[in-house]
Amino acid sequence: MEMEEAFRLAQLHTRFIKVRKNLLYTFGPTKLPYVCLSQSGDNLDFVMIRRGEVTADKPQIALPGEHFSFEGFDGPEPGEDEEMAIMLARRISMPPSKYINKHGVAVKEKAVLSDAIDQVIKRLEDDNDVRTGVISAPDQVWGLSVLLYAGSQVARSAPANVQEHIEHLRFQNGG
Repeated sequence: MEMEEAFRLAQLHTRFIKVRKNLLYTFGPTKLPYVCLSQSGDNLDFVMIRRGEVTADKPQIALPGEHFSFEGFDGPEPGEDEEMAIMLARRISMPPSKYINKHGVAVKEKAVLSDAIDQVIKRLEDDNDVRTGVISAPDQVWGLSVLLYAGSQVARSAPANVQEHIEHLRFQNGG
């Protein structure tokens, strides 16, 4: 599958069921734990459940020549991190930074997708977990869907992060 087609598929069919409650940190890396659920591509009676965590480096002011760095986001074909970075730089506003996705082994469970999502949400609520996001995504582009989730959290945090950065600079300069 071409990267453009994969990206379009992820955009159209990714749902953020539950998002992290807190904004991203301004002066250090933020860990974004997630659970990504997908209908199995080879057997519709099964759901693929992937747990992982994206680490986003602290936000940076975008300067000419700044670059993205992506690791661990499985595109439709292996080794497409560079192509993904170029496409994202053209399509969405993510500040230049380093984004690392560490995920465990996918678990395949016999379940209906909506029931599996409900079970994950209930477990997170029972654990009072407000940090872990829940994503529903097409199986073949789940890595792009996780990247879209990270991008949505960056965008949601940006206004407050900019304000916090300005206040920090004022404090450093004595005013």
